Amino acid sequence: MNKFADNLKKARAGKNVSQDELAKKIGVHATHVSRYERGLSAPSIDVVQKIAETLEVSIDELVFGSEALQVESKINDRELISLFSKVQILNEKQKETVKDLISAFILKADLQQKLI
Repeated sequence: MNKFADNLKKARAGKNVSQDELAKKIGVHATHVSRYERGLSAPSIDVVQKIAETLEVSIDELVFGSEALQVESKINDRELISLFSKVQILNEKQKETVKDLISAFILKADLQQKLI
């Protein structure tokens, strides 16, 4: 629940919305928002949906964190993260080429592993 609490606080602060403002917009008391952000209680799924809509974020982002944070938590190699970020600015044909190269390399590594 602490991950949700942290994500909620970051999303709310990122939109410059006070706890009171958020509470009014989602129809709960401000103490509830405070408790959500401190990880002391969890909102219902209906309230989570209202929070997401109000803060203009996805429910996934509230529960799991931003996409960038999810990637960083799954990939430990900073150089790979940097390279993947740079791939994002390539055109679609170049991106497909990079994907093909990575797929071919992984296929080769998998085959070599199976042959051992």
